[in-house]
Amino acid sequence: MSRKPSIFSKDYEKRMRHRKVKVFVISIICLAIVILIGVYLTGTFKSALSDAKNQKQNIVSDNKKPSSTSVKKSSEISKPESESNGKESQYTVNLSNGKKINLTYETKNKDKVFKSVTPKDSNVAYSISPSGKNILIFDNKSQSILKFDSNGNKQDVTNPQYVSTTGSTIEKNAQLSANPNYIWCSSPKFIDENNIAYISQLPWLGKTTKYVWIENLQTKANVMVQSIEGEDIKFDAVKDKGLTTIVDGKTVYVTTSGEVSQ
Repeated sequence: MSRKPSIFSKDYEKRMRHRKVKVFVISIICLAIVILIGVYLTGTFKSALSDAKNQKQNIVSDNKKPSSTSVKKSSEISKPESESNGKESQYTVNLSNGKKINLTYETKNKDKVFKSVTPKDSNVAYSISPSGKNILIFDNKSQSILKFDSNGNKQDVTNPQYVSTTGSTIEKNAQLSANPNYIWCSSPKFIDENNIAYISQLPWLGKTTKYVWIENLQTKANVMVQSIEGEDIKFDAVKDKGLTTIVDGKTVYVTTSGEVSQ
């Protein structure tokens, strides 16, 4: 700011008026600046408060509203078992020939019970255990006996080799590779929960005669029924006498111990 003029100056009043105007203008400018700064800060503060408020509301809303995934999982977990009671479901099995079959089961009082194999025209030999909790599937191309439990667990229960009375060993894969038409096993059938019967040309390699074998699923022991042999052997229902077996047109009954009766 310029120095104050001397009172004895001849243009003292003129210079004082000019000085007052200048001070007034500067004051107006400063006041305007202060007002603008105040308005700006006030607006920013309000905006910050609004953003904070909205963010808080969003957090509260998110905490109260569960995600759709959580709702779905909760619904699935809490679904009563009775809702699926009596409903048919299935396991899908891929066979070695490329075909797919379905093992159909029904849930009864929380237990899964096998009912059938579909499609009906698949021509796959199968057998369901007396309890319905296990099923045998015969994979014809690989000549494999496959057992499935009610949880869908698979187990190959095929006898992998035959050991003769002289100690020589015949491997399944080697024999079928040398002679694909050889019947290593076929037509598996449950006699009871722990024993199955199947048809085989074992123990002979150069004959077409067929025999009945019994396998214990727990011990894996395979025993041939000595008193049965024939060119055409079929299994039917399990009766009180044992497994109905038709040998060249004649019906006999086979027990799990290998006993045969008419």
